[in-house]
Amino acid sequence: MGIASSIQFPPAKPEQEKPEDFSDWPYPMTANAELLIKNINGLFPPRAGESSTDEAVEARYFEFLRGGCCKDVAKALEDCEGPRSTKCKQITEMLFNCMYSHPDYYQPVIAVFEACVEQIDKDLEVFRAKKQREDSFEKANLFKGFKRF
Repeated sequence: MGIASSIQFPPAKPEQEKPEDFSDWPYPMTANAELLIKNINGLFPPRAGESSTDEAVEARYFEFLRGGCCKDVAKALEDCEGPRSTKCKQITEMLFNCMYSHPDYYQPVIAVFEACVEQIDKDLEVFRAKKQREDSFEKANLFKGFKRF
């Protein structure tokens, strides 16, 4: 389970398969996933002589998580199969609750995830505003040409 595979955002679909109302939605999510991975990689750079592969970064990430008070939950998440499963989601939630209970140690990871969530919130706001403008424009054009009797 690599860091990139742990974060399962919907993949971009070919143009003809995208639902019309959310046709550009996966792209902001993909950008945020890439930002999250880049920032996690920045937190856990390779040591001298170590590889910088996703697997090596993931190993350093879990080593860090196990170094604090949340080691049991981190180990359960590391062993988790299928990141989208209900069990894995529950373990992830438990890990975040534990990390927030021990911010003195886990603050660097918390900060990376909070920055990503903040960016997703901003992107959602932009997406919703764009969608609302498009819907308003469509409604305005729908009644163009009709005269009131």
